[in-house]
Amino acid sequence: MRKILFLGMAVFLVLAGCSDNDERGLVYDGRLDADIIQVSAKIAGTIDSLLVEEGDAVQKNQLLAQIETDRIEAQLKIEDAQLGELQANLQAMEAQIRQIRAQLSLAEKMLSKTQNMLKEGAATDQKRDELSTQVDVLQAKLQAIRAQQATLAAKRKQLQAKKELTLLNLRDTRLLSPINGVVVNTFKNAKEVVQPGITVLDVADLSTMEAVIYVPLVELDKVKFGQKATLHIDAGNRTFEGQVKWISSQAEFTPKTILTRETRESLVYAVKLTVPNPEGILKIGMPVEVV
Repeated sequence: MRKILFLGMAVFLVLAGCSDNDERGLVYDGRLDADIIQVSAKIAGTIDSLLVEEGDAVQKNQLLAQIETDRIEAQLKIEDAQLGELQANLQAMEAQIRQIRAQLSLAEKMLSKTQNMLKEGAATDQKRDELSTQVDVLQAKLQAIRAQQATLAAKRKQLQAKKELTLLNLRDTRLLSPINGVVVNTFKNAKEVVQPGITVLDVADLSTMEAVIYVPLVELDKVKFGQKATLHIDAGNRTFEGQVKWISSQAEFTPKTILTRETRESLVYAVKLTVPNPEGILKIGMPVEVV
C-alpha cells in the first residue's frame, strides 16, 4: 500500500475540545488521504484487455485486466499430452507385471515339482537347473519393470506439479480487484508488455478517508484518541463527521507543504483522523484545515 496526494478544494475540519487561540481556536493544516492498493502483474506477458478506467467503481474480485493466455494454454496442452503418454506407459507396465507374475508363479510351481521328482529319481539335475534359472530371470525382469514403473511414477508427479504451476500462471493472467473501491490510477494500456511486479492499476477504498494533520508538542494534549471531528467542505457547504484514530509517538520536522513558514522548523506529531465518505464527495489530496 502507499499514499498518493493530490491538490483539491479547501476543506475545514473542526476538532471538538480544542482550546481557543483565536475566534476559531487552534488551527492546523493537513490533507485528505486514503489507502491505495497496487494491482500488479504476477507473470510476464502482454495485456490483452484493460477493462476499467480511472474513476470507475469496482467490486472485490472484479476482473480489471486480462493478460494474454495463448502461450500458457499451449503449454497446458503439451503437459496434458505428456501426462497422457506417461499414464499409458504405466498401464502397459502394469500389464507386463501381471504377465510376468503369472509366468513366475508357473515356473516356481514347476521348479518345486521337479525338485520333488528329483528326490525320487524321476527328474534330472539339468531340468531342475533350467527351471531355477528361469525363475531367477523372471524375478530379475519383474524387479527391473518395477524400477521403471517407479521412475515413471516420479516423473508423473513432476509433470503434475509443473501443470499445477502452469494453471496458477493461467489464473494469474486475470488481474482482479482486491477490494470494493475506485480505480484511482492506470499505468498500462492494452497490448503493452508487463513483467512480474509491475503495477498496472491502483485501487483505493474511498468510503472512508483519512485526514492527516501535524500538531506541535505544546498543543498535543488538546488532541485525544477517539476525539470527534466535523469536516466542512467549501463546495456546497457540506459537513462530515470524523474521529481521531492515531497519534504518532515520534516527533518529526513539519513538512514544508503543510504548515506556514513560521512553524516549518518546529517539531510536530502526526495525527490521523478517519472521515466516513459514503457519497464519495471527499477526494484524495484535498487540503484540510483543522480548527
